[in-house]
Amino acid sequence: MSTADFTDRRTTFDAVALQYDDARPAYPEQLIHTVLTYAGVHEGARALEIGAGTGQATLQFAWRGIGVHAVEPGPAMADLIRERFDGTDLDVTVETADLESAVIQPGAYDLVFAATSWHWLTPVVRWQRVSEALRPGGTVAAFWHVPHWRRTDLRQELDVVYANSGADLTQMGPMADTEIENAAFLRDWVADVHDPSAFNDFRGAEYRWSQRLDAADYTSLLGTYGDHLALDPDVRSRLFEGVTAVIDAHGGQLELHYTTHLMVARAAG
Repeated sequence: MSTADFTDRRTTFDAVALQYDDARPAYPEQLIHTVLTYAGVHEGARALEIGAGTGQATLQFAWRGIGVHAVEPGPAMADLIRERFDGTDLDVTVETADLESAVIQPGAYDLVFAATSWHWLTPVVRWQRVSEALRPGGTVAAFWHVPHWRRTDLRQELDVVYANSGADLTQMGPMADTEIENAAFLRDWVADVHDPSAFNDFRGAEYRWSQRLDAADYTSLLGTYGDHLALDPDVRSRLFEGVTAVIDAHGGQLELHYTTHLMVARAAG
């Protein structure tokens, strides 16, 4: 994928900001607690959030008294964060920028976190900028949801819908059987560091949970993922109609299982 294509894809979600905000789930509370405990930070600490989306994780840290400077490249998403916190007494500031161009005060942050955005950041640059932002001993945390599309009882029926939709099945996440273990993510997390002497105490954790969704909520969620956003509108419409028919024919709800992965490390100092 070219740099231009990569940049285009990581900003695609801004076009569905409201849908994204409504459909994407928040993060397990235990995960937030784990990050703050590992970081050893409390009310009044300062955090930099990279790729803040619509501010879901922002809120989960901010209501615990953490001051968050949220950096988000999508103008619509950044505006939703501002609306979310407008009129509250929570300490949240928002900068519409990508990580490469954001104005980051060196050594000013106790915590840097990226919620479902780390994979969209330029590999070497992300570690360099995080290293610049953190105080010595500060924490970087990256976490993201992995929906287990294939674990549903409706897998066979949904496979037929995808096959008949006209979509390129090799590009569709719900057709992929591979599930990556947390230990493999942790190995990649360690190997990805641009300067091995800059960070230490690498750790990983995972949180398993599920939610029940009706057809409208499930297709709305699907419509916030890049593989479905990239579909031709007619193909996407046909696919979602078929998915809706399957769910409605089986009681009107589907249980979607998740693993939420967490990676943390500490800045040397």
